[in-house]
Amino acid sequence: MHCQFRSPTTIHETFARIASELPDRQAVVTATGSTTYAELATRARHIAHDLIGRGVRPHDIVPVVARRSPDLLAAILGVLMAGGAYAVLDPRWPHPRTDRLLTAMRPPVVLADGAGSARLGQAGIKHIAFADLGQAAGPAEAPTADLPRVSPADRATVFWTSGSTGDPKAVLSPHQATTRLFVPESFMDFGERPVMILAAAAAWDAFSLELWGMLLRGGTAVLHEDDLLLPHSIRAYVTDFGATHLFLTPSLFDVIASGDIDCLAGLRALILGGDKPPPANCRKLLAAHPSVELYNGYGPVESCVFATVHRITMDDTHAAGGIPAGLPVPGTRVHIVADGVPVPPGESGEVAISGTGLASGYLNDPDQTAAAFRRVTVDGDAVMVYLTGDYGRLDETGVLHLTGRKDAQLKIAGHRIEPAEIESAVNALGSRRSVVMPIPDRTGAPRIILFAERPGADITEAEMRGRLSELLPAYMLPAKVHFVSTMPLLDNTKINKRELSARFGYTS
Repeated sequence: MHCQFRSPTTIHETFARIASELPDRQAVVTATGSTTYAELATRARHIAHDLIGRGVRPHDIVPVVARRSPDLLAAILGVLMAGGAYAVLDPRWPHPRTDRLLTAMRPPVVLADGAGSARLGQAGIKHIAFADLGQAAGPAEAPTADLPRVSPADRATVFWTSGSTGDPKAVLSPHQATTRLFVPESFMDFGERPVMILAAAAAWDAFSLELWGMLLRGGTAVLHEDDLLLPHSIRAYVTDFGATHLFLTPSLFDVIASGDIDCLAGLRALILGGDKPPPANCRKLLAAHPSVELYNGYGPVESCVFATVHRITMDDTHAAGGIPAGLPVPGTRVHIVADGVPVPPGESGEVAISGTGLASGYLNDPDQTAAAFRRVTVDGDAVMVYLTGDYGRLDETGVLHLTGRKDAQLKIAGHRIEPAEIESAVNALGSRRSVVMPIPDRTGAPRIILFAERPGADITEAEMRGRLSELLPAYMLPAKVHFVSTMPLLDNTKINKRELSARFGYTS
């Protein structure tokens, strides 16, 4: 059965409609059990009524400190049904970072799984454990109509991303940004009864692709509960659970394709996103398993998950300009602008995105919102766009080709990282001046290398990295720290990155 629904709509209304049509279908499966659509809907409604009783009101942000689990899925659905927006935080993030984010959100309640509850308890932060959630709710079959109504344009999800000012930014993403991706005429044909591996970090927007891509289409999410997704797990999910779809960052795809590419056999489709796809391993997959559809997805979190998607062909892997970023997804338009004005196809400029996928801005940050979200005149109309900072061009068929970055932003293993946030943490530890550079390892994969003026005579480079682990999430930690007595400077007083690289034996 192929479930049809209209867009725009809210995430939870779409889910409720599909749950009523397919109550006995598996929504989520794990190695130890499964949850049907009806069971997940009932649990979520209990949670929604409980949250309303605890003071959650429409448009409130409800942080959820948890890792992937069926309980997490019920909790975030419950938040949405209560009219709120969920923000997933990783329990392993350092306490100072979590405290800062919770303070910024000013939530009425904080939810947590076992690991999150332990971390919050250590910090003395009041919260509601999943085990205590929904215990005093209304009847199991309370209809969705009894719950608050919100608009598809209202915020549904808060994604935290690295900030150029040194502080994380909270991207406010509306319901329609997610639901636009999974209309019947989606960016790809998911086919009948898709089954997708759910392995992305829950705080990342790729988690939305894997989760809502299934639950808004009548598919099944196979929940991966370990940290790393390894080839033997992929093979088991395909063989034992009938997994048909998988999302990977290009860096993880490189590791898998180089070591055990046959674990991908049996998939219906593999989707790459978060960085540039590696042509050589794309070519290897297409040659070894031609029945597996291979896609490249591009998009900043400000245009939830993807703005463009391209099905990769063998010819693309030989293209001089690299694999294309593709055509816009439903509800999205891509513009190339120079000096604030759209340019014709073929000309290069900054990539700007418009449409229902756009975030409503950054939480508590009107200045950055105004800088990134602007109106440009398109075909005589003033259109709100997000300026991505990426450079590219549109060819005559409307396909986007990326050519570079406007700023110093890094992409490491699919995570968007602002060097300023790392450098701000280094400065907070006493270093007078520091600089972060992406330097490739022997395989060509980028690593974060930190060069800093030593903050004190007694601290070692290893100790600096250890202290940074208390301030930054693991994906932002430098692979290597190098101390210098003073930074080499150019005539314009900017740091001489070329000299730094050469001094420590790197090529830039």
